[in-house]
Order: sequence, then structure tokens, then C-alpha cells
Amino acid sequence: MSYARMDHAGWVEMSNAAGKRQNARRKPKRDRYGGVIGYAAAPENLSEFQAKAMDILGITRGGIYNAPISWETVDWNCAGGLSLIWRGGLSTFDFNALTMFVFLCHEARIRGDISPAGPHMLRITMTPRGHDGGFSRRHPNLDEAVAEFHEYLPADHRIRYREHTAGVGGSE
Repeated sequence: MSYARMDHAGWVEMSNAAGKRQNARRKPKRDRYGGVIGYAAAPENLSEFQAKAMDILGITRGGIYNAPISWETVDWNCAGGLSLIWRGGLSTFDFNALTMFVFLCHEARIRGDISPAGPHMLRITMTPRGHDGGFSRRHPNLDEAVAEFHEYLPADHRIRYREHTAGVGGSE
């Protein structure tokens, strides 16, 4: 099964509808600035950007239904983007959620920001970007980001892996 082929956004739309019905009598949850967040603010139909963001989060965690998102914290329109609380960590290879998140954000030209939100919680904020414009408007795709990185880090830099000098656990 490939999570890249699942309709994570469709699942979120169904879940939002159910969440709205379940929480209809509750007072809407608000962010620290007074804006409505969570199910009360959830759109019936996700925008193209919101759908991409949910696909990224779903692929990152092996299905959006497995993503450790605190759905009541979702700010559906955070400065033109999306912001939410993610419970737990992200890593690069084994359980490669961080790598997948970064790669997918680059491919979608979406700025992904990860910041602390409390014990064992992260705030993930995603903002749409384009292929051109100033620094705060553009975002490189994955190929462009790798090319920029290779240009930045010299081929002979000690950080670059070389089989003959690398050891397990940092020993040589």
C-alpha cells in the first residue's frame, strides 16, 4: 500500500464534517488571539493548499488517520497557511517522518515550519509559496534545494560521508 496514493484530504473533509456534528453544542475553541480554530473553523471543502498540506501530513505519518494531530488545535487559516499541534517527534531515517515531511514540502513548494509547542508536542505551520519572487514568496523544489545544498557544502567537507572514514557510532 502506498500512502502517496491515498486521498488524505478526502478523509480530513469527512472527519471535519463528523467533528462539526459532534461538537456542534460546544463553545468553539479559540487561539490565543481570539480566532476560532479546530472543528468549528474547519472548512467543508479543503482549498487546494489545505488538501496538499493534509496529503503531506498523511504521507509523512503513514495515513492522515495515524498522524498525531490534535485536531482541535488546527488553525485552518494561519497567515494564509495552516498551523497545528503534532504530538511526538520526527526523525530522518528509521521512522523517517522528518525526511518525508521536508521532501514533500519542497516538492509542493510549501514552507514547513516546526517549532516547540510543549512537552512531546510540536507546532507545524505550513505556508504556500511559489517558484519565484522574493525570499518570503518563493520556495525551491527538491531538485533545486539539493543543487543549492551541493553548491553550498564543498565536496571535500568532513560532513560528507566517505565509506573509508566512516564508522558506526562515531568511531573511526
